[in-house]
Amino acid sequence: MKQIGKYKILGTLGKGGMGIVYKALDPDIEREVAIKTIRFDTLTEGMEKEELLTRVIREAKAAGRLNHPNIITIYDVVRDKDLTYIVMQYVDGPSLQTVIDSGKSFSPQEIIDTLKPVSDSLDFAHQGGIVHRDIKPANILIDKSGQPFLADFGVARIETSTLTQAGTTVGTLSYMSPEQVKGQTVDKRSDIFALGVILYELLTGKKPFGGDNMSTIVYRIVNEEPQRVTEINKELHGGYESVVRRALAKNPEDRYQSCREMISDLENPSRMAEATLAYEFGKEAGGEPKKRKITFVLAGAAALVAIIAGGAYLLFSGRSEKPSDLAQNLETIKKEGLNSVIRTSGPAAGTAAALTAPSDEGQAKLRESFDGKAYQETVRLADEILARDPANVPAKEYLNKARAEILAPQVAPLLQSGISSYAGGNYAQCVTDMEKVLKVDKDNKDAQKYLFQADTALAKPEITALIERHRVAEENKDLLTVLSLFNSPALADSLQAEYKLLFNGYDGIKSIISKVSLSFSSRTSATAAYSQLLTAVYKKTGQRKIVFEGQKTWHLRRQGKDWKISAVQ
Repeated sequence: MKQIGKYKILGTLGKGGMGIVYKALDPDIEREVAIKTIRFDTLTEGMEKEELLTRVIREAKAAGRLNHPNIITIYDVVRDKDLTYIVMQYVDGPSLQTVIDSGKSFSPQEIIDTLKPVSDSLDFAHQGGIVHRDIKPANILIDKSGQPFLADFGVARIETSTLTQAGTTVGTLSYMSPEQVKGQTVDKRSDIFALGVILYELLTGKKPFGGDNMSTIVYRIVNEEPQRVTEINKELHGGYESVVRRALAKNPEDRYQSCREMISDLENPSRMAEATLAYEFGKEAGGEPKKRKITFVLAGAAALVAIIAGGAYLLFSGRSEKPSDLAQNLETIKKEGLNSVIRTSGPAAGTAAALTAPSDEGQAKLRESFDGKAYQETVRLADEILARDPANVPAKEYLNKARAEILAPQVAPLLQSGISSYAGGNYAQCVTDMEKVLKVDKDNKDAQKYLFQADTALAKPEITALIERHRVAEENKDLLTVLSLFNSPALADSLQAEYKLLFNGYDGIKSIISKVSLSFSSRTSATAAYSQLLTAVYKKTGQRKIVFEGQKTWHLRRQGKDWKISAVQ
C-alpha cells in the first residue's frame, strides 16, 4: 500500500494476525506516525463484526485519553469499509523482543531501568480502569535513548479475544495469566503476571512456562511452578526469586496488587528476601522469626549432647572401659539418647531410673490436677515429665486425656454447627467447620463423614460447570479452553489433533449433553459420565452430520480449587 487515508506509507514495521503495522507520514504536520491496521474480514466466520468493531473503536478512544510519557500516544482511530486503522506515535527503535532475540544479557539494574517506566505506565492505566491484556516484549518499544514505551493499548482486548482460534501464536500465549488461558475474567493482575513473565525472561534468558505446543504451555501456566531463577542464573540475589514467585502466583490474590509494589521489591532484593523468610517461618510472640528459634533449639540440643557426653564420661570413668567403648557409647548417645547407653551399661542401669523416672510427687500432682479438672495444668505437668522421660506411659495417658477434655468444648459446637450447615445446604460453612474440628481432633469420624459429603456436594456444580464449559468451548472452536481442562500435557497432546480436525473440518458445531451422573472416590477424585450428541456442518459438502453420539466418561482430579480431566473413556 502507498497510502492509507491521508497518510503516506513509508514502510512496513511489522505484521500480525489481524493486520500490518506501517510507518507513515502525516502530511498535514509532517510528523512520522505508526499505523496499525485491523482487517475484520480476516476474522473467523460467525463473529459479530459490527460489535467487534464498535468495541475496538471504543477502547482505542479510551486508550487515547491515556496521557503518560511511557505510553504510545494514539492520535486517531479511523473506519474505512472493512479496514479499521489506528494512528499512533512512532518510536524509532526496536521492540524489547528484538533486543531479547539478539542474545543480549541484562543486568539487574538494566532490567529495573527498562521495567520501571513500563510499570509506572501500567499502574497509570490501571488507575483509569484500563487493562492492557497483552503485555509482552513485542509490545514494549525502546527508542534510541533507551526509553521504553508501552504499545497496543486499545487493541489488546480485540486481539486477545481472537486467540481462542486454532493457530494461536505460542509467543503471545507464553505471557498469559492462568485466569486468562482458562477464559476467566481478567483484571490488572493479569498484566502484573505478564510483567512477571518478562522479568523472569530478562533475569534468566528463558521463558518460565516453555513448551513446543499450546497444550504444554497452557498446562504449565495453570499447574506448574517455573524453575527457580537462582538455579538458572546462580549470580542472582535470592531476593529476586521471591519477587518472581509473587509476581507469578497462580492465584491473583497472592500476586502483587500493583506494578509499583513489584518494582519496589525488585530494587531492594535483600529486603524482599528478609520479608519472605519472616513470612515462611512466621513470628513468635516476641516478634522473632521461627527460624531463629529453631537455630537456638539446635544450638541448645548440641550443648545438651555435650553435657550428656560429659556426664556419661563421669558415669563410666570408674569402670575399666576401653577408649573405643566410650567412643561407641558417645555415638549411641547422639543417635538414641542417654537412656539407651545407661540401660545397657551394667551397674549404671539403676542410675537411669533415678534420673528419668517421675517422682511419686509428680505422679500425684498429675492425678490431682486431672481429677480437679485443671486440664491445662495437667498438660503442663505431663509435658515437664515427658521432656525428661519421653517414654513415660502414665504421663502420656494423662496428657492425652487432658487434651481431649480441653478440646471437647471446642469440638462440640463446631461439629453441631457443621451438621446444621450441611442440613441447611450451606456446604461451604460445613466444610469450614469440619476442617476446624479435624485440626484439633483428626480422628473424629463425624467430622470426616460430613466433610466428605459437603465437599462433594460443592464439587458437583463445579464439575457440571466444567462439562458445560467444555461443551461451549467445542461449539465455539475454543481450542485453548478445551486443552486447559486437562490435567497433563500428555493427555492434552493426545487429544489436540482430534480437536483440530473437528474445528478445521466443521462449522456450526452443536453439542447436546444429557444424563449426567457423578461419583466420588475421595474429596479430590471423581468420575463423570454423560451422554452426548455432537453434530456439525461438514465444510466440504455443507451438510450437517452426526460427529459423535454416545456415552462419555471422564475421570477427574481436583488440583487446588479447580477440577481437571485426568482420563477420558
